[in-house]
Amino acid sequence: MKKKDEEIAKPQTKMAKFKSFLNDQMKDQVAAILPKHMTPERLCKVLMVEASRSPALLECTLMSVAESMMLSAQLGLEPGATLGHIYFIPFNDRSSGTKTCTPIIGYKGYLELARRSGKVSRLDARVVYKGEPFSVTAGLHPNIEHTVRGDVDRSDDNVLAAYSVAVLHDGSSYFEVLWKSDIDRTRSRSKGGRRGPWVDDYARMARKTAIRALFNGGTVPMSFELANAIQMDGDNPHAPSAAPIDITPTEGFGHSPKGPQNGISELEDALA
Repeated sequence: MKKKDEEIAKPQTKMAKFKSFLNDQMKDQVAAILPKHMTPERLCKVLMVEASRSPALLECTLMSVAESMMLSAQLGLEPGATLGHIYFIPFNDRSSGTKTCTPIIGYKGYLELARRSGKVSRLDARVVYKGEPFSVTAGLHPNIEHTVRGDVDRSDDNVLAAYSVAVLHDGSSYFEVLWKSDIDRTRSRSKGGRRGPWVDDYARMARKTAIRALFNGGTVPMSFELANAIQMDGDNPHAPSAAPIDITPTEGFGHSPKGPQNGISELEDALA
């Protein structure tokens, strides 16, 4: 009997607490706003897998994880590296002495949102490497030409530029080019620039940055969902939510975006 009482009194592990938080407090919240192609059970299961891969997530404040989950649910983007739609990156917040989680939308996440919007008939983004023929013409007759070659060095250090191209339903087309210095400047101002996808998959993050720059240019129409994604992307140095705070990335991989999130106010008392 004594042994059984000791087992009952044994404190929960961090993973067990995290699982309880997802299933008991977050599942119903995200179920109310998830699109049809996602289920709350799937989202919670994916986050459990991500926490096992990146234990630093277990150290993040529950509110920052809740905010990231709600954004993921609102946008209908599954977190994690499997699909590459959106990443949850833990950071040390020196001002509060806690770890906070920030959502960083991936290259494929922006492609998915643009496809769903129905406002563009085609969207593409490419990385240009040194040694590949590449020319850009501006002015009255803008044009871009890029010949992809497989015999060049395709390492991150050999990236020359990244560009995105959008074709609208009326046949008009628009593009945006970012040179390596532009990409690295954005990366240096990103809270996730030294960890996560920027380190593991620089080329795709370069393509994602070019896509975001194209939509931010104002010439390509976007849905409210896509506009919200750009605004709340923790990797966007121009986002209104990206308040300057003293942070450093953890040894696993962010500060969560501020601003109201659907359902978050209902969780504040429970997670305080």
